[in-house]
Amino acid sequence: MPERLDPFASTTRMRALVEQLPVTVYVDSDERFPRCLYVSPNIESILGYPPERVIAEPELWRRAIHPDDRTRVYEHYDECWLQGAPFRVEYRMVRPDGAQMWVRDSSVLVLRDDGVRLAWQGVLEDITTERLTAQEVEGSEARYRALVERIPAVVYEMGPDDERRTLYVSSHVEEVLGYTRAEWLDQPDIWIELLHADDREVVLDRHDRHSRTGEPWDLEYRLIANDGRVVWVHDRGTLIRGAGRPPAWHGVMIDVTAERDAREMLLLTNEELERRVAERTRELEEANELMSLEIGERRRIESELVKAQRRYQRLVEDLPGVAYLWEATPGATDRSFSYVSPQIETMLGFATDDWRADERVHPHDRDHVAEEVRRSIRTGEPLRIEYRCLAADGRIVWVLEHASLIARTDDGDPHVFQGVLLDVTGVKEAETKAARAERRFRILAEEGPVVAYAFELRYEGEAWPPSVTLLYVSPQLAEVLGSPIARWASDSPANWFGSIHPDDRTSVEDLALVSWRTGSDWSIRYRMIRDDGEVIWIQDTGRMVERDDAGRPSRFQGVLFDVTDDQESKRHLERIEAEQRAALHGAGAIPWTQTVDATTGFERYSYIGPQAFEILGYTPEELIEERHHFERMLHPDDRQRVRRSMARAAETGTWDDEYRILRRDGEVRWLRSFGRRGTPPGETPEVWHGIAVDVTTSRRPEPTPTSIAVDGDERGAR
Repeated sequence: MPERLDPFASTTRMRALVEQLPVTVYVDSDERFPRCLYVSPNIESILGYPPERVIAEPELWRRAIHPDDRTRVYEHYDECWLQGAPFRVEYRMVRPDGAQMWVRDSSVLVLRDDGVRLAWQGVLEDITTERLTAQEVEGSEARYRALVERIPAVVYEMGPDDERRTLYVSSHVEEVLGYTRAEWLDQPDIWIELLHADDREVVLDRHDRHSRTGEPWDLEYRLIANDGRVVWVHDRGTLIRGAGRPPAWHGVMIDVTAERDAREMLLLTNEELERRVAERTRELEEANELMSLEIGERRRIESELVKAQRRYQRLVEDLPGVAYLWEATPGATDRSFSYVSPQIETMLGFATDDWRADERVHPHDRDHVAEEVRRSIRTGEPLRIEYRCLAADGRIVWVLEHASLIARTDDGDPHVFQGVLLDVTGVKEAETKAARAERRFRILAEEGPVVAYAFELRYEGEAWPPSVTLLYVSPQLAEVLGSPIARWASDSPANWFGSIHPDDRTSVEDLALVSWRTGSDWSIRYRMIRDDGEVIWIQDTGRMVERDDAGRPSRFQGVLFDVTDDQESKRHLERIEAEQRAALHGAGAIPWTQTVDATTGFERYSYIGPQAFEILGYTPEELIEERHHFERMLHPDDRQRVRRSMARAAETGTWDDEYRILRRDGEVRWLRSFGRRGTPPGETPEVWHGIAVDVTTSRRPEPTPTSIAVDGDERGAR
C-alpha cells in the first residue's frame, strides 16, 4: 500500500535519534575551507566547546586540531574534497583545558538527485580510550616479546597431538641448533626429526603420556643440530589449557651439552662423586633459577598492581557519574559513605566531604528512597532506583542510583555496597518531551481528517514482488472504507488492491511496483469500493523512509483521505464548463483566457475559442502562437482609444470596449469585448477571462480603409 511520512514527525524523530547517539554528528559546507552548518549537542562533551560556538567560529575546529596532526589532516581533506571521496582520518584534538584526545573523523559528500554537490555529512567519535589501550597493549607486547627473545634458552609453543606441530619458537633456536626460526616453523614436525635415534622412542613415549595426563614435562635428551652436532637439551614444559584457545605445550629448552660433557669427564675419574655433584649442582641451579623467576615474577606483579591501581583510580574518577562505597548499618537513619568520587561536585555542586546523600533527596521521593535502601540493607539485593536530588544551587537533578553488595560481616549480614550515581536529567526531560510529542502525534494521526499508514517490504531472495507487512494504519480507515481495521492487517496487499475500482486497479498497482522498486514518491487519486457498495474517491500520497542493508527500499509511510466530494464538484464544474463551451461554440462570440505579467511585460493566451476562425479567419492555434497579435489586428483609428481603456481595466479589474478588427482577408469587423481579472488584486501574474462578440451587423457598414495593407499570412485576434 503506498504511503507518505509526516515531515514534522520524521524530522523530530531523526533529530532525537541523532542527538542521543554516542557520537557527534555534523554537517559541513562543500568548500575547501568548510563551515560547520550543524553539529549535535554532544560535541561539547567531546571537544569542550558548545555547538553554537563551533558553528559561529569556522576557524575554531581547525585551531583545535593538534599542531603535529594539522598538515596531515588538511592534506587528506583537500584530496578527498577534490575527488568527492569519503573522508576518514584519526587525529588528536586539544580541548580548552589543554587535555588531548583522539578522534575518528568520518564524512561523506551528499549529492542532490541530479549529482550537484550539497554538503559533507560526518560523524566524530572519541577514540581516546581505544588509542591509549592500543598503545598500552603494543608496549606490553613489545616488552614481553623482547623478554622472551633475550632469554638464553629456546622458548617454544607446541601442539599436544601426535603431529607435535611447533606453533612458536624463539630466535635462540638458531644459536643452539643452527636452524633459523623460519626454517624451524616451516617444517612442522622438525622436533621429531631431530630427536637422537637412541632417545626418540623414550622421549616420544614420555611426551604422549604427559599430553594425556597434563603433568608438567621435564626431561633431558639429545637433538641433532644443523651441522650434525649432538646437542643435549634440558626441556621443561607446561600444558596450557583454557583462555578460549586449544591446549598447547609452553616450554623452554636449555643447552646443557657442556654440563653433560663435564659430567661424563668427571665420571671417568669418580662416577659416584660426579653423580652426587651433578645432582647437587642441578638442584642448586634449579633453585637459583626458580628463585630468579620468582623474584622477577614478584617484581612484575608488584609493578602491574601499581599500574592497575592507577588505571582503576583514573577510571573511577573519570566515570560520567559518581562512584561510591557505602557501609550499610541496620537501623541507621542516614547512610555512611567511606568513599565518594570527585564528580559529586560537578553533578550536584558539593565537595566530597560535604555531601549528605539522604539529606539531598527531593521531599517527594524521600520515603520511597528510604524504603528501597532499607530493603537492600535487609536482603542484600542490589539497589536500583531513580529519584530527584536537590543540587547546591537549588537545581533539581534526576539521578539513577545502582549499587551492589560486595562484602558481608562475619555474621553474614550485608555490610559494604559499591555503587554509582548517574545524572539522567536530560533523559528524563527527553522522555517527558517525547511522551508529549507522541500524544500530540497520536491525536493528529488518529483524530485528524486523514488516514496515516506505514508498511514494510520483506525480500526473500530474488523473488518479486516482495511480501508486504502493514506496520500501522490509523483507525479512521474503518470509517472511510466501512470495514473493520482487522481486515487490513494481512501481510498481503491483495485485500487493498481488491477493493480498488477495476478501472483504476492496474494504474495503482503499476505505480506501487515502481515505487517499491525505485523508492520514488507517489501521489495518485483513484476510486475504491466500500463494503456497502458505494464508490468513493481516494487521494493517496506517500514516500519511502528507509532502505535495508542491501540498499533496497524497505519502509514506506503515507496518508490518504476521502476526496469524493471534491471529485464530484470537479466533475460538476467540468460538465457546466462543457455545456457553456458548447453554447459559446454555437454563438458568434470568441471566448479567451490571457495571462499577463505587468512587471516583465510578458503576456500569453492560454485559450481562444474555435469561433475565431469563422469571425477572424485565423485558427486558435495561430493566434495563441503569436502572443502580440491583438495590437497588430486593431484598426489604426481605434488603437489609442483601446490602449486607454485597457489601462483603466488594469486598475479596475474589468474591461468593456467596442472596436474594429481586421480579418485575415482585410475585411473590417466590429467586436464588443468583455473581460474580467480572475486573480486577486496585486497577485502576479494576472489571469484574465473574457469573450469577444461579433457586432458588425448592428453597426453601420463602413468601407475597408484602403491605406491598410493586409498580409494573408499574418495572424491576430482578441
